[in-house]
Amino acid sequence: MPAEIVGPAVDAIGEFMDAEENRWWIRPLKVLLYIGVFSFLPIYFYFL
Repeated sequence: MPAEIVGPAVDAIGEFMDAEENRWWIRPLKVLLYIGVFSFLPIYFYFL
């Protein structure tokens, strides 16, 4: 994935998470996001 596409998306998600930090539904969403990212990366590099 090119960094030109991924970089702005990561920045936008980070700004959204920071702006909505105190909402009740953000914490489970963050957990799912972190689990998804950190379980996808080893699989990606394993099959690379």
